[in-house]
Parts: sequence; structure tokens; C-alpha cells
Amino acid sequence: MFYVLSVALILTGCLLFYKLLLQNETFFPLNRYVLLVCLVLSFSLPLMPVPAQFSFRKASIEIPLTINEPMAPVVDVPQQKPAVKAKSSTENNIKGSFFKDISILKLVLWAYWLGVAVFAINFVFQLCVLLYRAYSRPVIIDGRFRIVELAGNQAPCSFANNIFINPEKYDWDTYNQIILHEKIHIQQGHSYDILIAELALVFQWFNPFAWMYRKAMEDNLEFLTDNELLANSDIEPMSYKMSLVKVSAPHFPVSLTTNYNQSILKKRLVMMNAKKSNVNSTWKYLFIVPLFLVFIAFLNEPVAYGKNSPQVKKSEKFNSMEEDGTWFATINGDKVNIRFESDEDGKNNNSSQSFSLAELKNLPRGNEGTFSVTRDAGTMNFTGKFENNTGMGTYKFSSNADFTSFLTKQGVTNIKTRDNLVFFMINVKRSYVAGIKALGYDGISKDNLIPLVALNVTPEYIKSLKTAGLANLTLAELIPLKALNVDADFVKGIKESGFTKITADKMITFKSQGITGEYLKNAKSADEESRATNVQTTSVKAKLGKTPQKNTTEDTDEDEKLSRLITRKVMNISPDYAKSFSAQGLKVSEDNLIALKSLGVTADYYAGFSAQGLKVSDDNLIAMKSLGVTPEYFASFKTAGLTGLTADQVISLKSLSVAASDFSEFKKLGFKNLSVDDIISAKATGTSPVFVASMKKKGHNYNSIEDYIKMKVLALD
Repeated sequence: MFYVLSVALILTGCLLFYKLLLQNETFFPLNRYVLLVCLVLSFSLPLMPVPAQFSFRKASIEIPLTINEPMAPVVDVPQQKPAVKAKSSTENNIKGSFFKDISILKLVLWAYWLGVAVFAINFVFQLCVLLYRAYSRPVIIDGRFRIVELAGNQAPCSFANNIFINPEKYDWDTYNQIILHEKIHIQQGHSYDILIAELALVFQWFNPFAWMYRKAMEDNLEFLTDNELLANSDIEPMSYKMSLVKVSAPHFPVSLTTNYNQSILKKRLVMMNAKKSNVNSTWKYLFIVPLFLVFIAFLNEPVAYGKNSPQVKKSEKFNSMEEDGTWFATINGDKVNIRFESDEDGKNNNSSQSFSLAELKNLPRGNEGTFSVTRDAGTMNFTGKFENNTGMGTYKFSSNADFTSFLTKQGVTNIKTRDNLVFFMINVKRSYVAGIKALGYDGISKDNLIPLVALNVTPEYIKSLKTAGLANLTLAELIPLKALNVDADFVKGIKESGFTKITADKMITFKSQGITGEYLKNAKSADEESRATNVQTTSVKAKLGKTPQKNTTEDTDEDEKLSRLITRKVMNISPDYAKSFSAQGLKVSEDNLIALKSLGVTADYYAGFSAQGLKVSDDNLIAMKSLGVTPEYFASFKTAGLTGLTADQVISLKSLSVAASDFSEFKKLGFKNLSVDDIISAKATGTSPVFVASMKKKGHNYNSIEDYIKMKVLALD
């Protein structure tokens, strides 16, 4: 339920972001992709674990327990979250008042899944109805399009490659405009957007903002289609508007289709008359990044290591082992691999363990007999026999009361029989507990003791970390450090690279992200080289530079360095990647370097523009890559005769989907002194070569394209 509510919250935030900043912008194709990406990220972001320093939630300890000693099996690391304690409390006090809360929670959960089932059935039903209509009624094949004839007073719509329409209702011009409109829906795959939105509603049916989000997606698709139709055809806007009024009908098709919906008719007419958005307003779209970062920080659980590992899943089986049951064994050299099976609540639970052959006393061969294994925590008594190298029988565990008393004196309390069985299996020894306590750890709990022994966190290991510079380590910190194989050499390597504030949290973060002392040295060397060549900005020059002077901001500076380094490592930004741009003469800031890497921009991409004589900044490069501007696209304008373009002008042309062929078509119409601004203005207002040609046929012959732009603007008004 937390995941479902997290999705609902993110989806609501995305809708508010769209409504406040983007809804009135006429960048309809861009709005389409923003809405789709936000919808997909709403469902995927809550599933992504994040490094602890990027999250405001408390991390849970979930680690793979790799056992170093042959007789130590894999065990669970108990969760340190309040939710787990609540669960335990419920199990122990099932008749208490808290039971009512659990019942309500279960009721809500069942209600949610009932809603999911109902809306899923509705989704499948609509899909079947559409397919039935598409292949059971008369159809006209028009290339890749199937025009399905409807009967009655139903509004036209489209789904996949099918156009549903009643041809008897409309005159030829209106019918033709409807077909062109629906063909654009099909060519651009708008049905898939609607399908994704409908699937999202199946799981977010309770969320009113999800329904509003789906409506926003549908509205934008209609705006996009209207804009494409008027910009790339010779249809008169006024005629098209009248057709919309004629076509809008009260009998709507199923919600899986793109259709003429009367409820958004006014919005569509308003957007067709709206002034085209300025390319400079695209900065608004960047606000989605900090919005998602805030959601990640508050909603995502910080798990940096070992989640859902095979070892952890195996340990769940081990913890369900009973004190008595059946055993099956195989002798392999000097080891005996024993599988323990027990039947609890009708469920078969099994766990495996390896013992040394020397540890098993009086092993019966050929005839049935008894043998045992004794450890500090208790004795495992076996009955059965071995034939050759295999054996089977029954077992029963008896705990050692003296050992339980010893642990209690050492501060390990609330020990149950099942705990003693775990202590036996991982071979907890008196000497180990005494050794840990001798290092000053008085607050040893069984929840810490089990993973400490299973991970082989020895007193020697603890001393080595303290000697390397990790002082005041807690038992809870030692567990992830050992699980990630953080040793003294690793800590020394980090310290030698220039990091003076060594803490367990930083070591865990570094190790989990694969950041080593060698990596830090290389990064520091690269930054010093960048400062020498004035490639980086002033703020970046300070990063990983000389050892900070002792002042009040020393800790903050080092935390910033840590954040930068993790980002670099996660993004796989190597020193060579940064140097590749400086070698081409391009100054790149740290933030822009991250953006360039995330977009897959290479120095060769920049060199392609330099070879064409275009001056490009790092900011330009980000915008150009985002819009899909290529050196070939820039070169095509030079070939067409439009020279002297700047990077900003190229970005403006691409953002409006202007092609070099548009410039050539205008030249063929007799415009000789066309400027970049003329082309941009013409494209922004929908003044296409087709429109100009149609006006010339009607007797409007002007020497300047500005006159045709004015005509187009007046027609839109």
C-alpha cells in the first residue's frame, strides 16, 4: 500500500507541475513525451533504491550474508524498522486493540484489489468491443489505415490503425478533414498513449488526480493533432473549426479511443487560436528534475547493498527450521552436507548445513544408530544410518541452559529456544561474545549477534578498522561494513586520497558505489588538470582540489565532494571523458558534464559541429542533443543556402521541426532574401509553403513572406 500511495503522490505532483507550468504551452509534442515519461516514472521511481545520503528515510539493513567459516550457514539480518516491530507486536497480541487496525488495513487492501480487478475487467472488455467492431463491420482499406463504417449517431474515433466513422453523417469536406485528423492520431501512435494511461488507471482507480492526468494526456493529443493538421495541410482553419462543431456528438466512443469529444471542443478552439509559445519558455520543463529528486528523497528507501540477494532469501528458509524433524546427508570428502526438513503448519521447510566429518561423533554406517554434534549453544542429536556416502533419519535439538545464562549475563536478553537453534547453527561461541565485549561493546543484542557471527566479524577485524582510522564504530555499522568487505586496506586507500573525515557511513557509500582510493586520486588529478587549463568553473575548481584549509565549512565541503564523486561514479564519468572535451577546446562545467553524460554526448558529437564551423557552448550542446540536432542537420541548411547560422538559431529551428527543405520550398516560391527569423516566424505561425502556394493561387502575390505570416495570424484570430 505504501508503494501504491507513493505512486499516487508522484502522479499528483506531476499533474500539478503540468497544469501550472506546461498546460498553456504550445509545445504539444514535447508535452506529450513529458506526460508519458512522468506517468512511467511515477510507477517506477518508488521501486528504485537510493544511496543513504540522498534519502530522508531511514535505511533498512538488508545484506547478503556470505559466510567465511565452513560451519556457518546463512542467516537473516533482522529489520531495524518500526514496521517490523509492529508486526511482531501484532503476532504476540493478536487479540489486542491493534488487531482491529490490522483488520481495517486488510479490508482496505482487499477493497483496493477488488477495484483493480473490476477496472482490469472493464479494460479488457473495452478492448474486446473495439476489436469486435473493427473486424465485424464494413471496412475500406486505405493503405495502412482501415476505415470502419459505423451506424447511428456516434462520434468518429480511432484505435490502432482503425478509423471508426459514419460516412452518411458528414459532407465530403468534413469527412475528409475527419479522416486526415484520425490518420495523424494513427501515424503518431496516440492509441498507445491512451492504453498506457488506461492501464495506469487500473492500478490508480481510487486516485481522482489519475483520472485528471488521463484527461490531460487525451486533451494534449487532440491539441497536437489539430496543430499538425493545420500546419501541414491546405485546410482553412475556419473550415476546420466549423467541422469540429459539426462532428462533436453527445454519444462518445469507449475510452480507449482517440475521439472527437464535445467536452474539450472549447479548449481545442482556444488552443488553435493561442499564440505560439516562445522557444525561450522551454526552461519550465527543467523543473521536473528537482520535483522528481524531492519525491525520491522523501519516498524511496535507501538500500545500498544486498537487497533481495539469494543469500537473504535462503536465510528466510533457515529461520523457519524446527527443533526436530528429518535429516538427509551426503558425505563429500571430509565434509558432511546435511539437509534439515521439518513440517510446520502444513508447510515443508528445509535448510542445509555443512559439518566437518570429525565433528560428528559415532557416525552409524550400515546399521541404525545415534550420533550428535555439540556446540556451546546446545546439542543436535541424530538418529538414523548411513549407506555408503548417503544417510537419513530424524533429528532433535536440545539447547544449553548454561549458554543461555552466559549470554544473559553478557547483556543478550530475551533469548528463545528458536534463537538457541540459530546460535547453534552459526556456531556462536562463548569466546567470541567475550572478545566482542572486551572491545567495549556492552550493548550486544541477539539481533546484532547473529549477523556479526554469520559474517565473521572478528575482534581482529574490528581492531584493524579502528587502527585504519574508523574509530567509535557501533555494532550496527560493523554489519554492513563486513557485508561489503570493507577492510583496513580499503579505508587506508580512501584516507590517503585526501579525505580526512573518515566515517562508517562514507565507507559504506564508497564501497557500495565502487569508489576506491585509486578512483579518488585519479579524480583529484583530473580536476587539478582542469583548473590548470581553465576548463571548469570556479565552483568546480575547488572540488577535490588542495586540502581544504581548516574553517567552519570543512565538513560541508567534504560532503559536497562526496556527493559529486558518487554522481560521477554512478554516471560512469571518467577523467578521460572530461578531458575529451577539453582536448577539443570546449569548456564544460561540472553540472553540464553530468548532463552531457546522461544524454550520451561525446566529444566526437561536439567535433562534428566544430568541423562545420559552428561555435557551440556546453549549454548549447545539451539543448542540441536533447532536441536531436545533428551535424548533418546543420549542414543541410548550409547546403540549401542558409548560412551564418548560430547555435541558438539551430536550436530554435529544430525545436519547431524546421527542415532545410522548408527553406528550399520557400525559395522556390520566389522569396530570395529569406532570413532565419523569417523561417522561424513562418513555422511558429503555421505559415507553410503549402499555405503560401494556396494564397498565391487565390491572387495574393506578395514579395515578402511577412505579409503571408500576417495573413496566417489574422486567419488564426
